[in-house]
Amino acid sequence: MMSNWKHKILGVVLFLGIVVVIGGFSISYSKTKTPNKSQSNGMVNGLNTTALSGLIETLKKHPEGGRVTFYSQSRWQDGMRSFTSFAGYRIDGKMVHEGTRSFVVLGDEGVELSGTDAAPGAVEELMYAMATCIIAAANANAALMGVKLTRTDVKIESDLDLHGLFALDSKVRPGIQELRAEITIAGNADEETLKKIAMLGYEYSPVSETIRNGIKFTPVVHIAK
Repeated sequence: MMSNWKHKILGVVLFLGIVVVIGGFSISYSKTKTPNKSQSNGMVNGLNTTALSGLIETLKKHPEGGRVTFYSQSRWQDGMRSFTSFAGYRIDGKMVHEGTRSFVVLGDEGVELSGTDAAPGAVEELMYAMATCIIAAANANAALMGVKLTRTDVKIESDLDLHGLFALDSKVRPGIQELRAEITIAGNADEETLKKIAMLGYEYSPVSETIRNGIKFTPVVHIAK
């Protein structure tokens, strides 16, 4: 079992992992595992474990580092449709990849909400973010433990009450009422180890942790001319 301070380090590394693999990952490792020949080059499950281990050591030596800020910009198009763009991000105050990284995501809603169903809705995209983040976190943990995964699936279910969305009942929140996750995992390790890897993905995914524990979220409104 890892101590609490190690878990805290893992959380920071996990956050930095989004920068590295565009997802989220937490880091833990087992000193009892011996990499096999296929892992001797440092690549396990498609991840460079040498680089990840180096990142962990750097954070241990320089705890003042590891602060990352991500940015997005969304713009309404028409109806329920909007576009969200992602470019560079800031690491310890320095902007990186601003001119070389560009992603655009379309958002829409189902026809029941007067959308055109041209893309997943915002709640569905949140589910996507949570599931992919859990998978990335679990994979990174497995890689550093020397475990080769052959399957990691995450199914998410979310419940929403439209009475809250349209302010028809003050007792009903407009947000998601409940989330449920089902993780299926397989690899060259025993059942207990695979369950541990799956739960580490759930516990140290930044998206999962944010949803479970909440954060400070303050909007600023600007009136366009």
